[in-house]
Amino acid sequence: MAASSTAPRPGRLIDSLDEAASALRSGRLVAFPTETVYGLGADAFNEASVASIFTVKGRPRSDPLIVHVASAGAAEALVRLGPGGLELMRRLTASFWPGPLTLVAPAVPELPSAVTSGSGYVGVRVPEHALARELLQRAAVPVAAPSANRFGHVSPTRAQHVMDDLAHHPILVLDAPPADCCGVGIESTVVKIDEQAGELVLLRRGGVPEASLERWLAAEQGGAAQRFTLKRMVSPGMLLTHYSPDLPAYLLRGPQLLAAPPPGAGSAPLSLGEAVLLDFGGRLAHLRPAAAAYRDLSERADAAAAASGVFEALRWAEAQHAAGARCVLVADVEAAARGGEAAECVPALADRLYRAASGVRAELVASPGTGGAVAVWLLPPEASV
Repeated sequence: MAASSTAPRPGRLIDSLDEAASALRSGRLVAFPTETVYGLGADAFNEASVASIFTVKGRPRSDPLIVHVASAGAAEALVRLGPGGLELMRRLTASFWPGPLTLVAPAVPELPSAVTSGSGYVGVRVPEHALARELLQRAAVPVAAPSANRFGHVSPTRAQHVMDDLAHHPILVLDAPPADCCGVGIESTVVKIDEQAGELVLLRRGGVPEASLERWLAAEQGGAAQRFTLKRMVSPGMLLTHYSPDLPAYLLRGPQLLAAPPPGAGSAPLSLGEAVLLDFGGRLAHLRPAAAAYRDLSERADAAAAASGVFEALRWAEAQHAAGARCVLVADVEAAARGGEAAECVPALADRLYRAASGVRAELVASPGTGGAVAVWLLPPEASV
């Protein structure tokens, strides 16, 4: 759990865009809302300011930062691409920007190595959120910004989430009504333009479904001088344990109760009465009376709606520790998701929940002779795959 204190905190909520823009230009850190999550921003060309992002978050210097800009032209000024890559970038930005798609390309040499983590590549995007775009226009500098939270913790989708995690640092937090920020709810999709290989490499699932990219590549490359294909790979910065609540989280293999613990299960089970249930499509609704707390990410099994609120739900779940909860159990969203366009959001949602649980799965086991009590048994690593 994060340490709490009643001492005054140097972090401060603000509602002035001019103050936020001026602070960015002067080298301060400013957290601001986007359509994905809150970002912790610094002038991308101010090396000392960029370095302070890693200190404030506790973020490894090996993780590069995404640079947010006000226009596609400003993004092009930060990258070096040949004719084929630049044409692809322009077609992608015309279709997906402003929005939750980050494009990775070779960086201009003037960009500090702290932004690229020495990789020589930079991710750029134009956010869709009105406050974010206005801030970028007024600041008139490119803004490097990862999520505005403790490294590894649940991503923030409210100004208060940022204050809870980082207000012990002298940052400014641009306030926005909860109903008017972070509507996508998860981070941007990240793709790398590999001009030499003719590939658009998916590095992170996010707000733009990969199915949308596949359809776009099939439909929008007619007449292009160079054609690209979509390739999937895991980004070096995508750790198994990420987006994690301060209570241990586990993925439930299924909603049914087993008669006995599965082979190799742990020897010290938790009780369902100590667990917070995060449901999806009502799969766990029958267990609600026995759980410490219960919430459905989407009763309609709508993955897009669930993604919009998943990080807020994980933060709500960890707060149930005060009421005696000891763990969070998450329903299998891939098994319950309804079809249609919303189903395209399932891979990104499932990815966040998998990493929140560090890939660890659990089963529910009826405890005989205990008046209907249910135990939570953790599965061994080989059974959690």
